Amino acid sequence: MSFKQRIVCQLPIVYCLLLLILTNSAQAQAPKALTLSSALQTGLKNNQSMQSSQLDTQMQGQLLGTGYDIAKTQINGTFGQINTRAQDKNFNVSQTFSPFVYGATRKLLKENVAGSQLRLQSTKQDITYSIRQSWNAILYYAELNKMLQKQNALMERFVRSATLKFQTGESNSLEKITAVSKQQELEQQIKQNEALLRVEKSKIKTLLHLDGDFAVADTAFVALPAITVADTALVKQNATIQLASQDVKVAEANRKVASSTLWPDVTAGYFIQSFTGNQEVNGQTVYYDGSPRFQGFSVGLSLPIFVGSASAKIKAAKTNVAIQKTNADYLKLQMQSQFQQEMEQLTTYEEVLRYYKTTALPNAETIAKNASKAYQNGDISYVEYVQVLETALDIRTNYIQALNNYNTTVINLQYLVNQ
Repeated sequence: MSFKQRIVCQLPIVYCLLLLILTNSAQAQAPKALTLSSALQTGLKNNQSMQSSQLDTQMQGQLLGTGYDIAKTQINGTFGQINTRAQDKNFNVSQTFSPFVYGATRKLLKENVAGSQLRLQSTKQDITYSIRQSWNAILYYAELNKMLQKQNALMERFVRSATLKFQTGESNSLEKITAVSKQQELEQQIKQNEALLRVEKSKIKTLLHLDGDFAVADTAFVALPAITVADTALVKQNATIQLASQDVKVAEANRKVASSTLWPDVTAGYFIQSFTGNQEVNGQTVYYDGSPRFQGFSVGLSLPIFVGSASAKIKAAKTNVAIQKTNADYLKLQMQSQFQQEMEQLTTYEEVLRYYKTTALPNAETIAKNASKAYQNGDISYVEYVQVLETALDIRTNYIQALNNYNTTVINLQYLVNQ
């Protein structure tokens, strides 16, 4: 086989390899498609704030082992003329215990674990809220751009018509300039929305800790399911409120730890020592050669006599309990009030959306169609035509804005009741 024939035979293999490389490259470059559900799952898994909270919970669990923090064992040796002029030695070991502190400390550590778990839930709630906010904003700007692009298509036809009329002498340059200006204004609005959309996508990428780009799988901008039960008691499910209540328990546990320092510590010890010389034992003189053989034990109490510092700490701890209770009560009232306000706004936005769907939007479609026909037929001037188109655009824009306000309110309510 000649060199040329070998080259020809190898060409299909080369083509296949190139096709495989290009296919893999295209797949690698294709943005990942995400739904809101998958975005939430990814965010709760990858978000670094979430990971930090998980590590904090792990750390607080590990600290439970410090509940019984027993002091170091003390070992002492004494050497020299302890009993007589002879050289003797004494060895003793002692241990101090704080039995009244251990229980209070253990309780505090358990409350810290519970607090870290609630902080984890609060972080999860905040991340979910932020993802929902940005996701809704992406859909809002995308929907707004769809509407603006449709309006832009109408304005482009208006520009072509105005240009043709100007060229044929049917109108002056003012009509053409007006048409071009309005059309360019729409293009600028579209560019602004695209920039805002990129900002929200960047927020999502940060929340989800994504390296590459992503695509929104479902771009339908529809009303979110509303909160049906208008009960302010639902806010007790909010992780932030639960965490504030837990802060009260932690403060109370700290107060008990401070109070426990007023109780005595207990010390127990054992000693063994030598005695060199003669000793009367049962009426007989016995000589001891200095080997350690005499032993006993000791028991003692460490009493807090100077309690000024401890008393000040206890008073401060009591004040902190009052502070945390006040903060928790205020936060609860604040969120209950916000819940009521959001529910009232939700009712208002529901009525606004109902008005737009039943009346305003159909009217906008009708007047836009009729205006286009009337302008083409010469029944209305370009000024009237532009005014009608802008009126229709305002109605559609206000509807999308009302829908965005409605969804934002639903997301706020979901956050308040931790759903």
